[in-house]
Amino acid sequence: MDSLTLGSHRLVHLDLKGAPPKIAFFEKFLPFIKDIGATGILIEWEDTFPYTRELIQAGGLSNSAQACGAPYSIEEAKQLICIAEDCGLSVIPLVQTFGHMEFALKHDQWQGLREVESYPSSMCPSNAGTMPLIRSLIKQIISFHSNIQYIHIGADEVWHMGMCPSCIRRVQSNKYGKASLYLDHITEVAQYIKDNYPNLRIIIWDDMLRNIDLNILQEYYVGNLVEPMVWHYNNADSFQLGSGLWEKYSNIFTNVWGATAFKGATSSCQILPVNKYHVSNHESWLLEMGAHASKIGNFRGIVFTGWSRYDHYATLCELLPCAIPTLCLCMKTWLTGEYNHQVHSSVSKMLGYTDVDSILHMDTPIRPIPLAPQLSFPGWHIFLGFEWFANTKAKYKSIIDSDQMQTWFNQWQVLSNYTNPMQIESILPVLTSLLMEITSLEGYLKTNLEQYFYPHTIDELIGTLVAPIKQHLRQLKGECETQITNGCRVRGQKKLL
Repeated sequence: MDSLTLGSHRLVHLDLKGAPPKIAFFEKFLPFIKDIGATGILIEWEDTFPYTRELIQAGGLSNSAQACGAPYSIEEAKQLICIAEDCGLSVIPLVQTFGHMEFALKHDQWQGLREVESYPSSMCPSNAGTMPLIRSLIKQIISFHSNIQYIHIGADEVWHMGMCPSCIRRVQSNKYGKASLYLDHITEVAQYIKDNYPNLRIIIWDDMLRNIDLNILQEYYVGNLVEPMVWHYNNADSFQLGSGLWEKYSNIFTNVWGATAFKGATSSCQILPVNKYHVSNHESWLLEMGAHASKIGNFRGIVFTGWSRYDHYATLCELLPCAIPTLCLCMKTWLTGEYNHQVHSSVSKMLGYTDVDSILHMDTPIRPIPLAPQLSFPGWHIFLGFEWFANTKAKYKSIIDSDQMQTWFNQWQVLSNYTNPMQIESILPVLTSLLMEITSLEGYLKTNLEQYFYPHTIDELIGTLVAPIKQHLRQLKGECETQITNGCRVRGQKKLL
């Protein structure tokens, strides 16, 4: 497949609603992705962006960034953009305008704009206050990004639509039902941008358009307003877009985009990406484009999406440094046109895998595994820290689920004070050793995370991943020691009685 078919853009998605890195990380990361083949970044700020003027005056989004502990100041945000531009990377900002609006709708100030009162995800398109908020978000984002050619307005996964009384009436009175509700809103958003920023091209996620009939899309002249970004993150086993989608879009849109995933698309609590899965996603995209090239039209390019959370309230999934090896594999696969041994070998060498005992795994390995002594990409210390955590967690689960623990040290036995000292004395040193290891790991992670991440991210990661294991091991160790200290005497007294 030639480069023209693949498009001229290769954007790396930065999902800043989860674990936004410090500028010190971007100083290394952005030149790195430029070197591996990226042409730009798709930056999803959410409430890490330093919104100003009326949003601050209304008690809005900038305050929420401060509350989460990691706001970018105007100076820091400008520095991020300058680093990208200095690297020759184009910048496309993404601002959500319909669904995934938790970052705004979680605040009392904007709660009345929710489609469903108790759900902060979707805006109500019938509320008179919705468009003023959207216009303000867009105005500030565009004003800040002075050199952009594109803006992405999101509008994906609008789970709750046509549910408030006003929207229900609109759905019932319109022959196209919910499709009209959606299209009325996005065309109003897009038209506002066209009227005020006529040189900007507008991108939109395509998922909400897929099931809308061709004639409806044509009637709304959607093709004159936006360019769809077709996202699909499945591997070869379940990848399916098909000719029908491309044929429909070719009748509406002159330009289309694609979106793959290098992290954040396999499990909402994934710690390390599964390389084979994400590479397979990119291979499937290459096959899809080859099979339907005649129907795809002008393909602008691809976005390598890297999701940090499944939504604003979800816990973190893979950190960006942990997914850099996966990104490199996916980028190399895309540029080569396939994945093969040479791709794996060249990426491994570039990342610093030179030790014979440590390799860049494609499948999820059976842990524990040997760790590389040193690697050579931004944040590799953090990556190795989470490899170490995965090893430690595997050891922990092996101990907790072991026959020995289940047979001689279950909670009924502990509560009943009915344990065999011979077994407890062999369990205790294992628990003590693992507790020392996870305490050491905690210190390593904190030290290395502090270089590139803010305190709230570190607190969340340690509190979610490390602390529960550490606390449980402490509890078990204490129970072991209590049983050894007091168990024989109590059992002996019972026997004499």
